[in-house]
Amino acid sequence: MAKYGDTVLFHVSKYTDTTKRIKRLIYEYVLETGFAPKVEQIKQELNLTEETVRESLRDLEGGIIIAMQNKQHLHIKEFMGQKLPEDAILPDLGEIFYARPFANFKNHHKIFVEGEQKWFGECPVEAVTISYFFPGKEVVLQSMCHETHETIEIIGKDGQLLDYKPKTLRIYWGRPFGQWLSTKGYEGDFIFPCDSNYFFHSEEIYRDWRKRNTDAAGQIFTPIELNHLLRIFNYGHERFDFQYHVPLLKILLASVSTGIIRWKMLIPIPNIFFLSIVKLLRDVHKFKYKLFFDIKAW
Repeated sequence: MAKYGDTVLFHVSKYTDTTKRIKRLIYEYVLETGFAPKVEQIKQELNLTEETVRESLRDLEGGIIIAMQNKQHLHIKEFMGQKLPEDAILPDLGEIFYARPFANFKNHHKIFVEGEQKWFGECPVEAVTISYFFPGKEVVLQSMCHETHETIEIIGKDGQLLDYKPKTLRIYWGRPFGQWLSTKGYEGDFIFPCDSNYFFHSEEIYRDWRKRNTDAAGQIFTPIELNHLLRIFNYGHERFDFQYHVPLLKILLASVSTGIIRWKMLIPIPNIFFLSIVKLLRDVHKFKYKLFFDIKAW
């Protein structure tokens, strides 16, 4: 396998060395304690000004690495449709809310690493590759069905999906890319895209839920589809210098196994869910964020 970055054709933008140092510190905190550092801690540990730290955090947010606490989520009582634990402490305004794929507060997405639990997941979609961050260790994300509250599990190692329970498990990706930053009331909100991502115990349970939620804009995927998809785009996610990449040949070869193309009456049809990523790129520019990703051959 080619090493990380070996086949990069060009960088749309690259993180500064300072931003990489901040990213490394954030994830060192998360892996050690289960939670991200406060802005003040970043300033003190790296001897940086608040302006410098805020600028780098904004770039990491625009690069879909982190999300910062905002007014819309400051006083939430539920997270992805489930009541927050009584001892959950939400980040203050302007602090880190997500260090993807981790949440910076207790919730119902519990992460176990060889039996130890002090981490919490940020999103059902990204749950399928959380194990990247714990090399050589078996990682279990334990959560619940959005409708029945039955326990579900995602089991992985080194980014690979080892197993999932139940075998009927489906993952609902709630927002097409084009709605991420432009939905009324949530403009420029990098937390919002994950608010309606859910686990469903089975496709039948999802279908029943969908009948009662006719305005739902998302799609369901199997854990295998999402694992294949995310391993293409976030290989190397655990590295401090990681930024998302678009490996053109891999996408082409894996377009069916990832759900990018779906079959209808034996005809391969591009999944319109993903086509709206063009609008997301425009919206990122509209809200004056930089685009941080690489174009790769493989």
